Order: sequence, then C-alpha cells, then structure tokens
Amino acid sequence: MREYLLGVDIGTLGSKGVIIDSEGKILVQHFVEHGIKIPKPGWAEQDPESYWQDFVVIVKTLLSKVDIKPSRIIGVGISGLVPDVIPVNSEGKPLRDCIIYMDRRAIEEAEEVKRKIGEEEIHKISGNAIDPYFAGYKCLWVKNKEPDVYKKTWKILDGSKYVVFKLTGETVLDHSTGPLFAPFFDLINKRWHQGILNNLDFDLNKLPTICSPSDIVGEITKEASDKTGLSEGTAVIAGGPDYQFSALSIGLIEPGEAMTMYGTTGLLALVIDRPLHEPRLVNSIYLVPHTYMTFGGMATTGALVRWFRDQFGLLEKGVERLTGLSAYSLLDREAERIPPGSEGLIILPYFMGERTPIWDPRARGVVFGLTLYHTKAHVFRAILESAGYALRQHIEIVKELGIQVRRVIAVDGGAKSRLWRQIVSDIIGLPQQYVSDAPGAPYGDAFLAGVATGVFKDIAQIREYVRVDEETKPNEENSKIYDKLYKIYLTLYPNLKKQMHSLSE
Repeated sequence: MREYLLGVDIGTLGSKGVIIDSEGKILVQHFVEHGIKIPKPGWAEQDPESYWQDFVVIVKTLLSKVDIKPSRIIGVGISGLVPDVIPVNSEGKPLRDCIIYMDRRAIEEAEEVKRKIGEEEIHKISGNAIDPYFAGYKCLWVKNKEPDVYKKTWKILDGSKYVVFKLTGETVLDHSTGPLFAPFFDLINKRWHQGILNNLDFDLNKLPTICSPSDIVGEITKEASDKTGLSEGTAVIAGGPDYQFSALSIGLIEPGEAMTMYGTTGLLALVIDRPLHEPRLVNSIYLVPHTYMTFGGMATTGALVRWFRDQFGLLEKGVERLTGLSAYSLLDREAERIPPGSEGLIILPYFMGERTPIWDPRARGVVFGLTLYHTKAHVFRAILESAGYALRQHIEIVKELGIQVRRVIAVDGGAKSRLWRQIVSDIIGLPQQYVSDAPGAPYGDAFLAGVATGVFKDIAQIREYVRVDEETKPNEENSKIYDKLYKIYLTLYPNLKKQMHSLSE
C-alpha cells in the first residue's frame, strides 16, 4: 500500500501544509493566514497558540480533502520562521507571546555581550555576528527585562518546535536552527556552549535538547491525535528553519547552489562545503549531510510589498475583491510601465532595521530622490528594486570571499512576479531559475520526513521530483542603468547612519 507524508511550515504571515505520496507527488495543500503584532517600533510578536491552531486547521482540512486513512500517514515534518523565542512553563504553556526574528528590541543585550565576551570570540564560537536578530539575545532580553517570566520558564522553544512539543511532548531544537540561537550555540561542535552561557549567567537547563533536523524525535500522542485527527504513534521529525526547507524543496543539494527567497523577508542562501565565520552573513548547518548554509537576510522584502499594498493599494485591493485579480499583479502592471531605476528613485528597505550585512537595528527606511513627478507606481517599482540592490550587496560579499555562485533558483510567493524576478536578475547580473509549481518549505518538510522513515532512499532523491520550467536572464541594457544606481544605493546608508540613529532614539 502507498505511504503518505505530511509537511507543515509555520510562516510569518501564515502557515501552509501538504500531503505527499511515496512517489513525491502532492495530493493536497492548504494555507491559513495569521497576523503579526507590532507593540512598539522595532518589536514584532505573535501568539504561539496561533501556530498550533494553524497546524490543527491545516491537518483537518487536508485530511478532509483526501480519501486516505490517517494511519497511512507515516511521518510528519514541521518547519518554521526562525529565529524566534517562546518561553514555556513546566506545563508547556507559553508565558508570553513569541518574539519573532523581525524583532530588534534586544539592543542592550547585544551590547552587553560585546562588553563581556567580545565580537571576535563570539564570531569564533557561534560563526555569527552580535545582533538582536539572533534568538540568544532575545532570550537575554527576557532574562533581563522580564525576570518573572524567566524564573517561571521551563524550556525555551521556537515556533515550529512548539508545535512539535504539542504533538509529541518532546522539547528539542535542531542543529540547523541552533546557530541562529547565537551567542549560545557552538557552530563547529553542534551544541550549546557552556562557557558562554556561564559568562552570561543563563541557565542551560532552560534550553532544549539539540538534535538533527531529520531525527525522529517522538510520536503523535493520544491527546494530539484527538485534536488533529492524525494517528497516535505517527513519527514526527525535528524539522527546522523554513528557509532551509524552502531550499530543499527546489532541490538545492550541491555547494555553489543558491536560492533567492522572495518571502516576508528576503534571502540569498548559498550551500557551501565548510563552516563559514563571516560576520556580514548568517551562518548555519544545512539539512544535507556534510554541508553548511550561509545567507544574507533582509529584514523586510515581501513584508514591505505587503505594507505598500495595504497602505497605498486600496484601489487595487478593491478591484481584487470585485474581479478576483490579485492586487499584487495589478500593482505589477502599473510598475511595468515605469523605466528601470524608477526614474531616479531609490529606496533603502530598512523598515524594521536591517540584518545583514550592516546589522543595524536602528537603521530606518529611506525613499530617496522623490519629486512631484513620481507616482505611486514609481514607489512600488522602487520597492521591488530595493530587494535587488540588497541581494546584489550579498552576492558581492560572497564573491569577495572566493565562493562561486553556480546556480540561482528563485522561491516563495513574491517570485511568482515575473517583473520582480526580471528586476532582480537585471540588478544582480545573474539568471534565476524558477519552479512555477513549487509548494515551498512544506514539501521539504514532508520529503525529509520520508527520508527519516525510509520512504525515500536519501535526501538527493528530491531532485527527481523538481522541475525547473522558467529562467529569467539579465537584460544587459537594464543592468547598465542599475549598475549606476547601485553605486548610489551603497552610499546612502553610510551617509545617513548617524541621522537614523538619532531619529530612532
């Protein structure tokens, strides 16, 4: 009898799930939205229970749409937004809202680590920069600013591992997410670093057990079975970061293969064959055995596009309600009429501070060159172009390090836009492949669960099920225009940094 696998990704703006069969075919998929709370500038939180409710709704919906017995689903994989922090008490109940990766509040904690330990030592051990983005600094913020919560904390989980806990009763963290818990994690030895934890007076016992993303960490409990409809005893793997499972879902296996991720945040993620200690990038351990992944991560990409749609695209949203045409596609049509370079308009996309390569939580968004001539369409196109400039900045760092980018594949919802992919290829000067029917991270989740349970022979088998059907090549004339504007883009932040910091205070 054919076997089936379930994959669910807990995302920033919603969650998505799929059921696949033992031949890698998707039977059914479902998506649900959820929101973000912005209680203060630079803060970002979500209700942890929404992750569990998303999972329950998705699973029940998927099971209702397919004619298979739940007992024939033999493995479950879950990925999620990273890095994020959920303190839970001894009963497994969240003690506060989840502090998600976009949150920049732990500035003082980052400065404390710089003073106590120093940047060089943290780079050497964690492989990463000192910045409030990483989960360890968020944990320190809870310890310092919410001591009652810290005192009651039994374990600290992230979004996807909270769902794993609800399913199995096990508290774990995978070693691909571990480096994003800097400064607590030792990149080379794949474990919590006791010396750093001691230095920062943080209790190791509050952190979960480290495991591999493909490890079967537990089974569906009777309580979880009653809530979800999944069979008691079904295997659950650890899972891991959404961006890595997105990369796996499109067959990124070999060093030199890269992914441009058009999600809520933007990424340039690159598979490499050795651990990298480069503070301008985020460094981690990849899902594929004996490989690593480095990425440049922009704080807002799809989130900035969505913000523009919600604040300035009311007409397009109205048309969408009446006709079913996507407001995003309507905005694309307007932007297509604007020449490359948005006629002298450049945007710094630092609307939630910025992560790589500048690591500045006090950075602010900038619309530069605005005149009375410019229209809404100019601004929207400039937003799309800002993602291309940010990606190019990371590609140039990678090249500077002597790492070759051999292949680039575009993923996530924003990549559906041919205009956006063309703009980015024109700016970065590289072709981008695209899998038009790619289901994203949930497919990678389900596939890795299949590897763990023996349905698939190895992780490389996923390439048999991935079909690249589009390629966007750079337009040479457009690239020349963007080359000139990119030089201006690079000068804006250094010249405005002081004023940004003053404004943020």
